[in-house]
Amino acid sequence: MTIERFAVTYGRACRGETVTRAKRWALELQVPYVARPESISLDSMMQELQVEALLIATDRGPHVYSRGGDFFYHPGMGILRWKKLFNQQGMSEDHFVEAIALQAGQRYLDATLGLAGDALIASHLVGAQGKVMGLEASPLLYFVVSRGLKTYPSRLGNLVADLQRIQTVLTDSMTYLRQQPADSFDVIYFDPMFRFPVKAASGMKPLRPLALEQPLNPETVEEALRVSPRVVIKERGIKILQQLGCQKFTGGRYSSVVYGIRTRDVSR
Repeated sequence: MTIERFAVTYGRACRGETVTRAKRWALELQVPYVARPESISLDSMMQELQVEALLIATDRGPHVYSRGGDFFYHPGMGILRWKKLFNQQGMSEDHFVEAIALQAGQRYLDATLGLAGDALIASHLVGAQGKVMGLEASPLLYFVVSRGLKTYPSRLGNLVADLQRIQTVLTDSMTYLRQQPADSFDVIYFDPMFRFPVKAASGMKPLRPLALEQPLNPETVEEALRVSPRVVIKERGIKILQQLGCQKFTGGRYSSVVYGIRTRDVSR
């Protein structure tokens, strides 16, 4: 992705502080700021600017518009999964929980944060004494999600606490991993979600044009094993996971999603 592929503007009815915020975002992201014309559609603006998305400052927070649709931050299906976990209902069916095998107080790294739905589950599992880090290489996705985690409105205080404990870093996974000492985390997780888009994941369509579409490579997995004794990879089939050296697999019988697991002896 190139950072020039999106621009910043503001909502049509917004004025004052919201416009100022849009200008500040454009400076922060080093992308064009464009005043919002009264009579031009967002599609026409994108065509004129030759960008694939617009980051729009609104009274509700950051709003992304692309040819894929509209997006305000939301943890997606992570909310329903979190509620089941919180209420101890049916989490034996959540193969992600089974694959990462996290305990309270442990350290978890989500190397492909996305909407942070999986990181939300991990944050609840490790609790206040644990640590959850999330890496995102797409500047636009990072911008929206990192702010959404801190400001997501909910009456569920425990949900808000779990979201707000997630720490975020704008970087690619290999760059970050190379900077970490050995055994910095207990579990590292990869979900290369954009390479094979899932039709049901409609909430990601507005962000797909701005996402990095780089497949996970064996070198990154080996570096992750240096930093953590357990590496979990989510994929659409076992073949790719086997190529990445996974020895164990878990997934639903009627689901195309499979979790591959690689482990090493932490004493090595």
